[in-house]
Amino acid sequence: MNLSTQIAIVTGGGRGIGRQIALSLARAGARVAVVARSRADLEETAELAGADRARILVAPADMTDPEAVREMTGQVRGHFGPVTLLVNNAAVYTPGEGPLWEADLDAWWRHFETNVRGPLICVRAVLPSMVAAGSGRIISVGSDSGPLVFPLSSYNFAKNALVRLTETLDLALEEAGTGVRSFVVSPGVVRTRMTESFAARHPDMEWNSPDECGRLVTALASGRYDALHGRYLSIRDDLDLLLKRIDEIRDGELLVQRMRVYGPDGTVTTNWE
Repeated sequence: MNLSTQIAIVTGGGRGIGRQIALSLARAGARVAVVARSRADLEETAELAGADRARILVAPADMTDPEAVREMTGQVRGHFGPVTLLVNNAAVYTPGEGPLWEADLDAWWRHFETNVRGPLICVRAVLPSMVAAGSGRIISVGSDSGPLVFPLSSYNFAKNALVRLTETLDLALEEAGTGVRSFVVSPGVVRTRMTESFAARHPDMEWNSPDECGRLVTALASGRYDALHGRYLSIRDDLDLLLKRIDEIRDGELLVQRMRVYGPDGTVTTNWE
């Protein structure tokens, strides 16, 4: 895929899944700003780009700080031009929280600040130029621990909220006729520095490669699959097959979180109609 016209921001681009997404986009020709708090990690990502190094911009910033994000997006715009793609990948996960009635609520809320408020801050920073251009894509990296039922933790809670943020944002963008599309993707279970504690508890786990999420994000960035906007998509999905079934997906409200509301005649509507 040729993404040479794309200018992307990838948060959490210093390691793990974010690093592979950034490298995949750069290999496809996109110009990519990698963002995280650690400059050293970002520099390592840039060096790993090899021949594509010139298409990588190292842009350290704290995603939970609106002013830092504003300055970072200004830096990207000055270096590459207006952002056409935002990949919200940065996240935190802390094991061993214990049951909610014993957990540290301040720690809970710090996770929500990074995993939900951070993406929201980034979305607000890039949307004005996307709306003005009449196009753009926002892709957030979710987790199956969000929409599925798992023992309650701040991570599950935040990832579920990220799915809802994506869906409601996409609806607002579509109704306003902006031309901007929003997606949320699941990378599966990937072994990274963040999930090492999980690996210790589950030594027989079969891990997915971060490359798979890189390929999925690159495919969505191409625009070929824009008809699937607003959906929860996984590395396990065959996007071409989903496109062939797009009418069924829309009519059946598939790949989304929805409450079904039954009218007096037994027909089903969405909860916002």
